[in-house]
Amino acid sequence: MKYIFYICFVLASIINAQTIQLNISDYSNNLPINDADIYFAKSTKNFTSDLKGKAVIDLSNIDKSDEIIISKKDYQDAKINVNKINSESIKIRLEKVGNIELQEAFISNLKAEDILKKVIENYDNNFKVEKYYFLVNLQQKSYIDSSYLDLIDVDLQFKFTKGKIEIKSNRSINKKHIADSPPVTIDFNSSDYLRHLYLYDGLKTMHENLLKKQYNNTKVIFTKYADKPMFEVYLDKNKDEKNYLLIDKETFSVIQYTLNIRNEIKTNTEKPLKRDGIISFKYRPYMDGWVLKESDVNFLMSLFDEKSNKEIKIDLDYTITAFDFSTTAFPEFKKTINIKSDIRKNFN
Repeated sequence: MKYIFYICFVLASIINAQTIQLNISDYSNNLPINDADIYFAKSTKNFTSDLKGKAVIDLSNIDKSDEIIISKKDYQDAKINVNKINSESIKIRLEKVGNIELQEAFISNLKAEDILKKVIENYDNNFKVEKYYFLVNLQQKSYIDSSYLDLIDVDLQFKFTKGKIEIKSNRSINKKHIADSPPVTIDFNSSDYLRHLYLYDGLKTMHENLLKKQYNNTKVIFTKYADKPMFEVYLDKNKDEKNYLLIDKETFSVIQYTLNIRNEIKTNTEKPLKRDGIISFKYRPYMDGWVLKESDVNFLMSLFDEKSNKEIKIDLDYTITAFDFSTTAFPEFKKTINIKSDIRKNFN
């Protein structure tokens, strides 16, 4: 099996810097690779490359014996020993996984329903919900008619138990903006969404729908991520619901779940809210398992306003990024957050 790293060090005078910049690109065409996962073999810190393939990595409090790992689906991993870093800027060129290598890694005739059944059977063992406290950045942003902006950006502590979540803050706010006299007020109750970061119930529903043949299109293909063979499972229900899962072939852990959905939901008025968007969950490798990395809700919505006799457009983005985690609580996070109401109401 071919396993090659392409790492070019740019000369610099700073040695043992507290931060370094990675510049990640495709080996064959040299185009930047965005959304690459950058993490450590031992440390709990993690980072992501931007649209230009760049990422600034904080090396403070990182053990010299640790290793930086750069992963991207469909690509070979690259690894850098921390004690060998002697530049403040490093170029990384990732090579795509070849078809022959994938064929060697996969000898499987499992169908989508078989894979999901194994995911459910192994879920609690793979998703250790009670093991860690997560330090996350939460950003909730909504634009109404492209003019009225509501925004809150806070760092929070998440603690999961099965089907439940407890959130605490350090009482500080990174950024906040409240729209002045918007045509509609959005009260985003995130409790159901946050509880479903524990995906078990949703996976059971998907499996039941598969057995009932409620998906008009199902597909299973093979890839690699973090140097591990993966199943990619696609489950489509017409054009209004598309499910995607990236699943570890060995452990049947869910590594990524994305739902594209288009529907109408009830509001506190007689008019339904039309929405079209994406809900996603992503996990990163750590030691012998996988832990939460990020989740995102992005919806374009519209609501008919009788006063103006027009559709009001709403763009909602709700992003959670877990940038650190620990087996012990983060001591500065003491204020309990009420998740049954809009997060913003906890920071009046």
